[in-house]
Amino acid sequence: MSDDPQSPSSTEDVPSAPGWVEQSVEEIFSTLRQGPNTNKLRNAYLDCLASTRSPEDIDAAHDRCRQSLIKALREQEKVGGQALAALELKLEALEAAISERV
Repeated sequence: MSDDPQSPSSTEDVPSAPGWVEQSVEEIFSTLRQGPNTNKLRNAYLDCLASTRSPEDIDAAHDRCRQSLIKALREQEKVGGQALAALELKLEALEAAISERV
């Protein structure tokens, strides 16, 4: 076995959202019609939130995460109008709660 420090391991730390964030996102998405890519898009949103590290730009990063998700849901899952508006309000509230805890 090599002691090569550049080899990744199965215990390598990767960014992840706190459990309460994951649970909140799960609850928010449970109200949305599920399409073929919905889970993938939800996971990408969570990954985006988790990769936001700097408190100085957390709000701008969250905006980018949310806007990318909304665009993907509109284009890939054909979610529209009121459903997207309601989802966006819920996500904004979640992101505000995250910012308060940082």
